[in-house]
Amino acid sequence: MELSQLNYFVQVAAHGSFSRAAAVLEVTQPFLSRQIRRLEVELHRHLFYRHGRGISLTDDGQNFLLIAKSVLHQLELATQVKAASETELTGRFVLGLTPSLARILTVPLVRAFTARFPMAQLSIVEGLSRSLHEMILVERVDAAVLHDQAPSSLINIEPVLMDALCLIAPLGRPEDARASIPFDELAKLPMIFPSAPHPLRSIVEAQATKNGVKLNVAHDIDGVETILELVQEGFGHTVASAIVLKAGRWSQTLSAVPVTEPAMTTTLSLATPLRQRPSALHRITLDIIRELFGRLVPHGL
Repeated sequence: MELSQLNYFVQVAAHGSFSRAAAVLEVTQPFLSRQIRRLEVELHRHLFYRHGRGISLTDDGQNFLLIAKSVLHQLELATQVKAASETELTGRFVLGLTPSLARILTVPLVRAFTARFPMAQLSIVEGLSRSLHEMILVERVDAAVLHDQAPSSLINIEPVLMDALCLIAPLGRPEDARASIPFDELAKLPMIFPSAPHPLRSIVEAQATKNGVKLNVAHDIDGVETILELVQEGFGHTVASAIVLKAGRWSQTLSAVPVTEPAMTTTLSLATPLRQRPSALHRITLDIIRELFGRLVPHGL
C-alpha cells in the first residue's frame, strides 16, 4: 500500500466522483480508478458502491476513510522532517526506457527527480524492450518500462498503461480522415515494422494469422524514430500506440487512427529486479514514475 493511494482514496471520497477527483489531482480518470482498485485488492474490501448516480462509500470504506485521514494527518505533521531527509538522500537510480518513451518521460522525470533528490543521480538508458529485459535480469538497471511483457518469475512486472494500437499514417492521407480502420484493411497497405521478435509486431502478426490475412511488410526497420520518418516520407505505414506521436515533430505530420475489428492494445509495464530491500531512493523514484504515467499519458488501464 502506498501513501499516494490513501490520498487518492480520500480525494475520491471527498468529491464523490472519480472524474472530479481526477481533475483536482491532475491525473487521468483511468489511472485514478486503477489505483483505487489496487487499494481494494490489497485490503480485500470494496471501498465504494458504484451505481448509476455515481459512487458512495461502503461501510468498510467509511471505516477506512477515518484511518486514511489519520495517516495522512500524521504524514502532514512529519512533512518538514521528511522533506529534509529526502533532500539528503544520495545514490544513483538507473531507468531503462524505449526511445519513444524516453522522448516523452525523460525531461519531466529529470525535473521531478532533481527537485526531490538534489544530491542523488538519475541515469536514463535507452534500448528496445528485449534489451531492457536482459538488463533487468542482470540488474544493470534499477527499473525499466517494457512493452507487452508477459508475467515473469524472474522479475517484478507491474502494468502501468494500456493503450489502443493505431495505424500511423501521414496527415492528409485518406486513412487520416477516418475515425477507425478495420484490421483486415491493413493488408492493403505497405507496412513498416521492427524486426521480429518485437512484441508489437508479434501482436499484429498473430492477429493477422487469426484473421486469415497476409500483411504486406515492405520494410523491416529497428528504431521507432526511423520508422516514423519513413512513414512521414510516404514509404509505408506502421502500427503503434498513439503515445509515439505525443512528443516531438511527429504530432504535426502524422496521424493515429485506431485499429478495430478487433481493437488491439499494447501494455506498458514497470519492471524491476527481484530485489529484496529497495532503498528509499528507489521506492520514491518508482512512485514518481507511476505518477508521471498518470499525468502524462492520455489513456490508462
